[in-house]
Amino acid sequence: MGPFLLRRLLFVFISLIGATATVFSLSRAAGDPVLLYAKPAGYGSTEEYLDNLRKHLGTDKPLVVQYVRWVGQYLRGDMGRTLLAEQPVARVIQEKIGNTFQLAFVGWLISTVVGVPIGVLSAIKRGSVWDYIGRGFALFGQSVPPFAVGILGILIFAVHLDWLPAAFKGEGWGQWKHFVLPSITVAWASAAGYLRITRSSMLEVLDSEFVKLARAKGATASQVIWKHAFRNAMIPPLTFSFLLLAG
Repeated sequence: MGPFLLRRLLFVFISLIGATATVFSLSRAAGDPVLLYAKPAGYGSTEEYLDNLRKHLGTDKPLVVQYVRWVGQYLRGDMGRTLLAEQPVARVIQEKIGNTFQLAFVGWLISTVVGVPIGVLSAIKRGSVWDYIGRGFALFGQSVPPFAVGILGILIFAVHLDWLPAAFKGEGWGQWKHFVLPSITVAWASAAGYLRITRSSMLEVLDSEFVKLARAKGATASQVIWKHAFRNAMIPPLTFSFLLLAG
């Protein structure tokens, strides 16, 4: 047991090092951070000024030293400052995290309300036109990327029809129109995933022995579906739901 835990802890440590090193490398891939900081802010770009700024930000040190310092700052909760707004990153995240949760919740709710009922209907009406519609939506929903859905939604409903605003401004629940396009974009792929998982789970349960026994005992179709099949078939969609919320 001890060696197993040690191996797992070592694997976690190596994974964290790899993940943080990758993020740090990507943050430096755009070029010299000092130039990115100085030019948008409109500061002077003399070599003396840039050298002093590098010393102030610590970018004159070797990359390994910068990486260790960067990790230490994050462990202390210091995420640095934004280049344009010149505000602490932690403060910006704190201001926007509420909007993120609102949008994620609405998107999750839409995907659940749309995906689960259509998946159940598709399984109950297996081989019918409703089944083909549901399967087509699932295929289309997981084939078209959400960013394409978002762009199409903006072009159609915001630009041409002018029914909805193009962006989510996060001004509270009263501004419900701002939730529509972003929420549908967020819910697009997950609704298709709900549909496929629910349909597959319902078909598996409907073909199980205890459902056949319930039918043999004279249970009605609605009793078989809602009393026996539905509750047991909801375990995989419920698991998928928690994975979505965690993500």
